[in-house]
Amino acid sequence: MNVIRVLVVEDSAFMRRIISDIIREHPEIEVIATARDGVDALEKIKKSKPDVVTMDLEMPRMDGMETLQKIMAKNPLPVIILSSHTKIGSEVTLKSLDAGAVDIISKPALSSSGTASESIEELKNVLPQKIKAAAIAQVKLISAEKPAEGKAKNIPQVTKQVDEAARVIVAIGASTGGPKALEALFSRFPANLPATVLLSQHMPPGFTFSFAQRLDMLSPLRVKEAEEGDALLKGRALVAPGGYHLVIKNGRAHLDTGPRVNFVRPAIDVMYQSLLKCEQKILAVIMTGMGRDGTDGTVALKKKKEDTIVIVQEPDTALIPSMPAAVIKTGLCDARMSVEKMAAEIERYTRILS
Repeated sequence: MNVIRVLVVEDSAFMRRIISDIIREHPEIEVIATARDGVDALEKIKKSKPDVVTMDLEMPRMDGMETLQKIMAKNPLPVIILSSHTKIGSEVTLKSLDAGAVDIISKPALSSSGTASESIEELKNVLPQKIKAAAIAQVKLISAEKPAEGKAKNIPQVTKQVDEAARVIVAIGASTGGPKALEALFSRFPANLPATVLLSQHMPPGFTFSFAQRLDMLSPLRVKEAEEGDALLKGRALVAPGGYHLVIKNGRAHLDTGPRVNFVRPAIDVMYQSLLKCEQKILAVIMTGMGRDGTDGTVALKKKKEDTIVIVQEPDTALIPSMPAAVIKTGLCDARMSVEKMAAEIERYTRILS
């Protein structure tokens, strides 16, 4: 068994200890060094040659963003951002994903007495899984992917947009590596897509609102974080809020706080299971990510709704190929392709299903 070598970069001695202790509980992961700031981190990377780096964004001397940019420019490595910024979905965290970070985790908040909240338990559950996912990332794709560029929404000022119920649902699932891939996908969608889009991206609470806003800025579609009771309309996209399963109930969006599935909430499988009773036709899309979330739901959809179309991101083009590869193994995949080709194929299939 190859042990995953981790460099922990964190200016707080208390948090360095917490993160290191969590990692040490897992024999397949080890802390090979710690660093107090970006300057220290770059030196430790040269000496220790880690497989994965966990890093805070707010640090003295050299902050996380500058450090990340230097890592990606000189020696691309899988970097996981641990930051309180993720709790409010700040722009700096979005920029860290654009700069090459493979994933983000909410850092436990400290109380006024200096102790960490119960969110440490959440970190214990999430951090090891994120590190394992990052360790198998296709590093060549980390620095190769470029952030999508926004497109101005070309909507006539004198014409009122008509809300029209969708007869097709495009249900997209993504995990590690998803944000950049989704930005590339959403920027290519046409404004008149004859379907509603549902997105379950594994993200911590407090981040998905800003991510939905970013997708809305990049995409001709109208994109928003899902709210209870949202209608399913053509040319609209709903993003599952972090901490909630996005499901369809009585023809409308419902935010479910049920148990985690595949260790996550939102879970793609839960979203797919909720579509079994929908009157709309389904186009299921599985993108980059660790594990097999979405696979069981895909099987159920194909069995119950035989006209369901399944598209996956070509594993060779996915930062983490596990999720699309798991769907391909079922033999139920109708098409596999790179993100660059996916929007056009999704549009083509939705028009066929319509």
